[in-house]
Amino acid sequence: MQQDGTPHAVGAPPAVGIDEFLHTPARLNICSLLAPAEWVTFTFLRDSIGTSDSALSKQVTALEQAGYVEVRKERAVRRQTSVRLTEQGRARFEDYLASLEQLVARARGTL
Repeated sequence: MQQDGTPHAVGAPPAVGIDEFLHTPARLNICSLLAPAEWVTFTFLRDSIGTSDSALSKQVTALEQAGYVEVRKERAVRRQTSVRLTEQGRARFEDYLASLEQLVARARGTL
């Protein structure tokens, strides 16, 4: 049975669920940069993605409100903002990647 209660086609693999919240390009880019790191500076994210401060801030705020990232603001010589994935965010991103891997396997006929 599929999630909506309809039966699968005979012999067809189940549908793969994609996290629509993470699937937006900006959030996906952010999470892909945060995944291999402990903390990443806001400046590094902005420069790596090639976006404006305001556009990045909007996406980081959305991720923070959803519990995917934690934001740390430090005041040393100058103000620095850093971001990292939370445990929940890391788990959700890993689930998202696993879903993509299933889609790729299906497209290649290896699922």
